[in-house]
Amino acid sequence: MPKRKNISSLHMPHNKHTAASLPERIPVPSEVVLPMNMHSGQPAEPVVKAGDYARVGQLVAREEGRFSSPVHATVSGTVAEIGPIPTADGGETLAIRIESDQKMARDPSLKPPVFQDSQGFLQAVRDSGLVGLGGAAFPTWAKLNEMCNQQYTVDTVLVNGAECEPYITSDHRMMVDHADLVVQGVEYLRQGMEPYLKNARFLICIEKNKPDAIAKMKEALAGKPYAAVHELESIYPQGAKQVTLYNATGRVAIAGKRFPYFHAVIINVSSLAKMAEYLSTGTPLVERIVTVDGPAVKTPKNLIAPIGTRISELLKHVELSGEPGKIVIGGPMNGDAVYSAESPMVKVANAVLVFDKKTSVLPAASPCIHCGRCVEKCPININVWAVEGALRHKDEGRRASHLIDTGVRQCVDCGSCNYVCPAHRPLLGWNQEAKRWLKKYAAAQEQQKGGSR
Repeated sequence: MPKRKNISSLHMPHNKHTAASLPERIPVPSEVVLPMNMHSGQPAEPVVKAGDYARVGQLVAREEGRFSSPVHATVSGTVAEIGPIPTADGGETLAIRIESDQKMARDPSLKPPVFQDSQGFLQAVRDSGLVGLGGAAFPTWAKLNEMCNQQYTVDTVLVNGAECEPYITSDHRMMVDHADLVVQGVEYLRQGMEPYLKNARFLICIEKNKPDAIAKMKEALAGKPYAAVHELESIYPQGAKQVTLYNATGRVAIAGKRFPYFHAVIINVSSLAKMAEYLSTGTPLVERIVTVDGPAVKTPKNLIAPIGTRISELLKHVELSGEPGKIVIGGPMNGDAVYSAESPMVKVANAVLVFDKKTSVLPAASPCIHCGRCVEKCPININVWAVEGALRHKDEGRRASHLIDTGVRQCVDCGSCNYVCPAHRPLLGWNQEAKRWLKKYAAAQEQQKGGSR
């Protein structure tokens, strides 16, 4: 990747309609639905059964396998059902449905965890059920555990408060309303991972279109020479980890390398604040701030809701301008469409965006006109136009080689290529298909090598 002053130059309407909206706590919902796949990695395994009584914060599903994450009850009440629910990709996932008794009775066993060393700290973060709340959903303990590898030295912690996607302001409100929790998170991380962060600097990375958040965080960090606000240009996709790394430190990410390889670790600002909340109170991840907005929302708001609240329940607290055509969890650029309004709000739901029928329909794709805009606006300099052709190679060895040559493994799923393509081609979809195929191909090759030994 050639050096640039700033990676990316894609400007788009911010639509931060709720930036000044104080989050409103919704009334306790009548029920919550808790999917077992609210994190990247293997689904969690239920430890309760239908008919059990659950309290807020109680473990209802244990982590299962590598990079999994536990799930906790977010309301008190009766476990009504454990069964599959449909997902937008046509599949299913197991979920626990809890009927609320409206009492929000807290699990009496909850208390702040005590840890003596880094392994104890990581176990505490693991027990919290915390995942990357910016949208990645990678278990937070696993991300922090990467710096324990003795071959790495971490000198920079990037706290990602860029929130570059249009509409979303949940991280923004976290910094404005709970700057103290963000700072507590910095202190807990310094203390818990002290052997690996002895002289590390903490950079709170915030786009310049959030001046109130910048001011709040600078005030909260006063007197802490190891922490500072790093102001970023308001360009998309500023919050992508490879882009944040480069624009904050000048370091270039390389495909296949973990972040500590670049002497850095990155954590979402809301993840850091929620980590502090758990370590100081013992309350695991049971609720979050969610922005409810989009072209079909007349009165957008920031809401505080229990994880697992049905989207239809959230929509009762805003006024719609028309019938929804599509509902997306996350941002308009790389969020995920949901199966229906009865789908639950999951851990990574920083926003619920409602599109009317007109804005839900994508224009029909036409042949590539070779304008080069997809490459020009790609923050990672991928040869986006070449990915589709490489995918068509029948010979798997050539297909893999050609796909790797395009640089697609570095794709950050930002959707910039789709956004600028005048032919409306599904470029991001091909990138994602290519990355999935390359992973399967590499795994098959590794298995083949192992079998021949």
